Amino acid sequence: MKHSHKRRDPNLHERNSGPLRQKKSLGQVFLHDEWPVRRVVEIVQEWKATAVIEIGPGGAILTNALSKAGIATTAIEKDDRFAERLISAAIPGVEIVNQDVLQFDLGAWIDGVIAAGKRPAVVGNIPYNISSPIILWVLPHLHRLAGATFLVQLEFAERLAAVPHTKDYGSLSVYTQLRAKVRLDCEVGREFFTPVPKVDSAIVVMEPPLKSLDPEVLKKIETITRTAFHQRRKQLRNAVKPFLAGRKEADCPIDLSRRPEMLTLDEFAALAKFLTEPTST
Repeated sequence: MKHSHKRRDPNLHERNSGPLRQKKSLGQVFLHDEWPVRRVVEIVQEWKATAVIEIGPGGAILTNALSKAGIATTAIEKDDRFAERLISAAIPGVEIVNQDVLQFDLGAWIDGVIAAGKRPAVVGNIPYNISSPIILWVLPHLHRLAGATFLVQLEFAERLAAVPHTKDYGSLSVYTQLRAKVRLDCEVGREFFTPVPKVDSAIVVMEPPLKSLDPEVLKKIETITRTAFHQRRKQLRNAVKPFLAGRKEADCPIDLSRRPEMLTLDEFAALAKFLTEPTST
């Protein structure tokens, strides 16, 4: 029975009509081991999420696991070939959307899920080449989600979760952590994928932050952060020099001889407030 159970549940791209070739243009790599999938499902269950968006279901190894866990799944697949096979497979509790995920209206989907009394989340083994756009797609809606968890390139996960005084800490770290509680849950070696990529991966988890900042405040912080990290080896006074006009450095709450990677989120917020508030005349 155990063997039969596994035979019913291989990667979808290996069923019936044979394997489908991955498209390099879509950055497709597929898991061939179930333990990372089990971990993603565990995270969703820990959140008590009952409806998920799955980005890029591909061979359906995660899709099947979500279905078996009784989690209503909207699987968004850009590749027509995999979308057709997924629709034909008629996996219980799974709706297939053949669309570019970045064009999908996440806000409207969340509205519908919440109206139906369900708890939404977003998951996926996301292509390395569009990881940043997908994170930017999710973050504005994170406060209405139970959370989002993705299998991404290890280096990218490290940047998302990086802390001050580390080489991975940068503007992406600040941008993400202003909007989410982020953690690198576990690493997933390259050997668990087909075709074998050149880099390792990781499961990264993002949950709603304990406090939300006003959108205008966020914009100001991000403007200063991008400017500072654009010249991360320079002292802050040199990196943010254009913003210092008409302001006394002695009044700045942050020591401008420090470098950008040394500042915490709160310190970036304090610096942005000082540099963007109107000067007294």
